Amino acid sequence: MNVLQLGAENWALKYSIPDQITWLHNAYPYSKVKKFDLVILTVGASLTDKQWQELQWRVDPYNVLYSPLLEEKLSNAGKKFLEYQAAHQIVEDPQSLINQLPTKYYKGQSGIRISPTSLLLNEPKVDFLDSGHLHLKIESHNKWQNIGAYQSNIYIDPFRVIKISYEFKKSTNVNLRFRIFIQDEQGDGNPEENYIINFNNRDEKDLPVEVADVPRFANINVEVMGSGDLTLGMLHIRWSRQNNGEFLAGGKRIVDPQTGEDVAYYFNPGDLRPPLNVYFSGARGLEGFEAYPLFRRNHTPALLFTDMRLAIGQFYTGQLIEERIKQVIISTLQKLGFNNQQLVMNGISMGTYPAVKLGAQLSPYAINVAKPTLDLGQVAVRSRLERPDEFDTIFDIDNQLVDSLNTKTLERLDQEFWQLMDKNDLTKTRLYIGYMANDDYDNLAMKRMHKSSAIKKSLLFVSKGFPGRHNDDPMVVQWFAERLNEINRNFRRGVK
Repeated sequence: MNVLQLGAENWALKYSIPDQITWLHNAYPYSKVKKFDLVILTVGASLTDKQWQELQWRVDPYNVLYSPLLEEKLSNAGKKFLEYQAAHQIVEDPQSLINQLPTKYYKGQSGIRISPTSLLLNEPKVDFLDSGHLHLKIESHNKWQNIGAYQSNIYIDPFRVIKISYEFKKSTNVNLRFRIFIQDEQGDGNPEENYIINFNNRDEKDLPVEVADVPRFANINVEVMGSGDLTLGMLHIRWSRQNNGEFLAGGKRIVDPQTGEDVAYYFNPGDLRPPLNVYFSGARGLEGFEAYPLFRRNHTPALLFTDMRLAIGQFYTGQLIEERIKQVIISTLQKLGFNNQQLVMNGISMGTYPAVKLGAQLSPYAINVAKPTLDLGQVAVRSRLERPDEFDTIFDIDNQLVDSLNTKTLERLDQEFWQLMDKNDLTKTRLYIGYMANDDYDNLAMKRMHKSSAIKKSLLFVSKGFPGRHNDDPMVVQWFAERLNEINRNFRRGVK
């Protein structure tokens, strides 16, 4: 990783620097490095106004640290740089801080989810509610009982701390924990060396093993004690930043306190000028945020959301999750000093559902989506004959939203969506819709949008169709990006 330190004293001459770090002292603006993974500002740091402005786009937000003695001596442009970058004040001893950099400010993001169907169970009396939820009756009283182990070992990346997030719902009298066995790449490990992680709360847990420079594997056994009901959901394995953010530095989570299911969000301050772009990630097998480079390149403030539930996400559905997402959007607008006419809601595929549904409730300046997937009941209804074995997770998703999976309840689900839509005020909102003419997911979205009384009253409705099925032509995504640039120009911004 490339670390730029600006200041009078070169820390590399005074402190020990880990091998993974390339330390650059006062090497800006002359360094050939185009982007820095971290910038540290210490006493004596000084740049011209133009250099501060240029440096802003060569390091990501939340990846700037500064000495507490520095801020008063900075120019106004330097203070603005700290604000734009959501910089953190250094509170640690310098050597302690340096030692933690590789596990907190690394490049990239990673996370996987593992279904309870991957559990090799010792208990035969189980009930799969769907592929994402497993219900058991626990009767082990005051003795810990091993109920099973996950089939696949968990890969532990070199130089990474791994954390676990677990979805579960249990009776008060049931205790739940993992017993984890670690093995090296070349060996079977020592059964006597195992680690316990207790799940008495919903907090994420870092694997309690030291960081190593070689790959390792973890075998996870599930143990219970007590008497009552236990429902197990998805197991999430993620790269940890050790309280420095979710997936990206600065990322945060919305967590359902009843189940531990979560949605993550990330605020990119950009240049703190309107509009605020909200973007919902589409269906993702790997966990993390998408489209970060697009919105960073546009220089606008941006809120990125990603749904980590079930196999590929749950369309950001659920009353608690939806309300919390709206609260985050509203509080971010207030923090920026923006109004709703300085808000743009964006989404592609799975991300179109919250962009349209929540966007309509917020009456934004614009809703910009590609490949709208709004009729979640219809996607399931047509699946058996028109898309067999291609998107079975839609049944798991709908199973969270209706009492039973039948044509009547699924049709009612979609009716309720459009009834809710028509209660909203879109008279000040512009809609931009890129769609696939032969979409094999939701083939009714465009038809029902044209019929919606709320959408008929919208300030502007622009749509463009592309031949093919849902994922046949990436030009629809390009069209989405072009509309994003068009909206930015409406706010007197140039195309980046």
